[in-house]
Amino acid sequence: MSTNNAPEGSSSSSRTAPATRAAADLVLFGGTVLTQDPGRPRAAAVAVAGNTILDVGDDAAMLALAAPDARLIDLGGRTALPGFIETHTHPYFYGVRLDASVDATTRPGESVGDLVERVREGIRCVPAGEWVVAHGYDDTLLAEGRHPTLADLDPVSADHPVVLHHVSGHICVVNSVALRAVGFADASADPPGGLIGRDEHGRPNGVLYEAAAFAVNGCVPPPDAESVQRRLRLAGEAFLAAGITCVHDAAIGGLGGTAELDHYRLAQDTGRLRTRIRGYLFHPRWSRLIPDRLTPNDFAGPDPDLLRVAGVKIVADGSIQGRTARLTGGYHPGCAEDGMLLLPPEQLTETVGALSELGWQVAVHGNGDGAIDAILDAFEGPAGVDNPLRHRIEHCQTVRDDQLDRIARHRILVSFFVKHVHYWGDRHRDLFLGPERAARISPLAGADARGIRFALHSDAPVTPPPPLEGIWCAASRRTSGGAVLGADQAVPAGRALRGYTSDAAYFSFDEDRLGRLRPGYLADIAVLAADPTAGDPMSVRDIGVDTTIVGGQVAYQRS
Repeated sequence: MSTNNAPEGSSSSSRTAPATRAAADLVLFGGTVLTQDPGRPRAAAVAVAGNTILDVGDDAAMLALAAPDARLIDLGGRTALPGFIETHTHPYFYGVRLDASVDATTRPGESVGDLVERVREGIRCVPAGEWVVAHGYDDTLLAEGRHPTLADLDPVSADHPVVLHHVSGHICVVNSVALRAVGFADASADPPGGLIGRDEHGRPNGVLYEAAAFAVNGCVPPPDAESVQRRLRLAGEAFLAAGITCVHDAAIGGLGGTAELDHYRLAQDTGRLRTRIRGYLFHPRWSRLIPDRLTPNDFAGPDPDLLRVAGVKIVADGSIQGRTARLTGGYHPGCAEDGMLLLPPEQLTETVGALSELGWQVAVHGNGDGAIDAILDAFEGPAGVDNPLRHRIEHCQTVRDDQLDRIARHRILVSFFVKHVHYWGDRHRDLFLGPERAARISPLAGADARGIRFALHSDAPVTPPPPLEGIWCAASRRTSGGAVLGADQAVPAGRALRGYTSDAAYFSFDEDRLGRLRPGYLADIAVLAADPTAGDPMSVRDIGVDTTIVGGQVAYQRS
């Protein structure tokens, strides 16, 4: 047996497996295997043949299955579990964030001036006339507690269109050069589903919300193919380092039509991207689906295990941080603002119905409880009792108990953005929702008590992707300020783990191929330094990912 290519910390012993039943070309042994298979939840070793799981069991039995030249990985007491499945993220835009020449990420206490100075420094080497796009500013962390405006950005450059994207992805700030390029002038009306921020004189101030912000993306020149491939590679490497082996892209179409699918295929063919992709077509960019009667079969590719168009994504409202999520009770404290619906409820219902008739699974973004009402009204007809197309609600931040009852009744799926508890929990409590509603964001315990099948996600680049951080958030409910927000909505780490493995696989009809370490399943495996379901839940996010295996091949190895 060959052990020359075992990772650091793995066995290089001269163990010799019996020649009989020599079928496995990879065996992981000597640790804890969390299979996520209810029939056999724990084991000590797992054997892999080709790209699938051959068997799980004790060390002796699995080593006995090894071929003479099999690779052996000694877990040395570490933990192997199914590769994590990230059910809502944006790989290309995460890659853009990783590849950006200008970083707009806001540090606590930083001023607007500090942010603007970083932009000024970043564009020194950008040729005149080229767009400068930066991501990640957060107005609630800035010392002034406000968005930058074109008055702040105009002095930076009169030669470059400049765009700063809000961390939520639902707002951006532009300078005057970019504002003119988008076509927004003093007399411009707000676009449907969007809002143009204005100064005290009624003139655009450079802050654009929802559809108005999305319009900017259509004006930025498309990236060249090599830039797209580089960004997909960067995102893929980060996913693998976090133990993620399958990613749901929640908005395919931003690069124009089928271009993203072509880029994904090329990246996978060339080895730049090794994670599996489940794509959700962004409905505003795919309006022809319904009139052209296109079905999922029209997007079938050569290897559905690697890349598959799984459904259609619709956005019903905005973000809580941008005060554009639709709330029934208004924003805190006693604010008349209640956010916005990006689609009239009747249009949402009509669209979901038409897509359902064509066989599409529909995933609808809904942060505010007002939007969730509209989503449930739209889903209940097509979902019936069993929800055969597995329609899903994305984020579902402020879902009420009566809405959880409706979700459970119709077996609707929910992908919770649980990391909001940590990254914005303090501000949800103090600025946006008030203590009572903030304590109930991402109510995992309430969903679990009702038997709702849920997944967890990071929405990268909005928050970092590591699932272990998401599991920690679900179990600890700890905010960035150190408070516990809604302790009664926490769930054990083992329950949260299902939201990144077996239950997550169900969201894209992959429950017979992914999410478990079970004979016949694809051999996607993450090796962790410790068992996330044992010990102190507060330490889960600090557990290291040592190795990530996709289809039986080591795709990431921590040095």
